Amino acid sequence: QMLRVHPDVFNLLVQLIQDNPVFHNNSHNEQAPVAFQLAVTLYRMGRYGNGASWDDLARIAGIAKGSVQNYTKRCLQAINDLHDHVFRLPSAEEKEVEKLWIDQQLGVQCLWREGWLIYDGTTVVLPVEPHYYGDTYFSYKGDYGIALQVRKYPSYILLLTLFQIGCTPSNLRIVDYSHSHTASAHDTLAFKHTAAYQHPQWLFAGEEFCWGDSAYPLSPICIPIHHHPASKVPCNRIFDTC
Repeated sequence: QMLRVHPDVFNLLVQLIQDNPVFHNNSHNEQAPVAFQLAVTLYRMGRYGNGASWDDLARIAGIAKGSVQNYTKRCLQAINDLHDHVFRLPSAEEKEVEKLWIDQQLGVQCLWREGWLIYDGTTVVLPVEPHYYGDTYFSYKGDYGIALQVRKYPSYILLLTLFQIGCTPSNLRIVDYSHSHTASAHDTLAFKHTAAYQHPQWLFAGEEFCWGDSAYPLSPICIPIHHHPASKVPCNRIFDTC
C-alpha cells in the first residue's frame, strides 16, 4: 500500500532492473539492495508537496538526503532502459493473435478483425495548478493534468497525460503512445503525435486499422464510433455498441 503497487509487480520490477549497470560499481562501499532503492523511489513517486521532500523521505527510510536523490535517479534510469524491450512493434504472429481474439468476441470472422489496435487518452492528474500557463492544464473533468494517448491491442484500456495510448485488445499491451500535451488538449490533437498517425506503415498493412471513440477522426487507419446526431440512428447505434 505504501508503494502503491502489488507485491508481484514490485518483485517483477526488481528482477527486471537488478542487473542494470547503474546498480553496480567498483567501489568497496556497496550500494543498498536494489529492492530497497526501488521501494524508496516508488514511495517518493506516490507523494507530492511536503510529503515528497528529501528530508521527510530520508527520515522515513533512515538514509541520507542525497541517497534519496541517488536511489531515484538510478531506478528511473534502469526502468527507462527497459523501454525498447517493452515497447516494440508486434510481429505478424502477434497481430494474428489479436485478430483471432476479435473474431471470438464477435462470433464471426469479418473485416472488423483487421482492427487489431485501440486508442484512447487519459490524464495524469497533477496535485496543484502549475505555475506557468496553469489554465492550459485544466481538463473538462475539473482537475489539472498532463494528457496521454496510448495505442493498445483492442482488449487494452488506454491512458492519456495528455497521453495517447494504443493497445492490443486481448492483453492490453501498449504498443504506441504520445505524451506531453496539457490536459486541455483534445484527443484528436494528441493522436496526431502518435506513430499510428505519423507513420501508419509501421503498424498497419493491407486493410488493418485501429479503433477509437467519437473524439477521433475517421480515416483509412482509424475507425471511430459515430458523432452526435449520427449516433442516434438505429443502425449506427448497433455498430457503435458492437
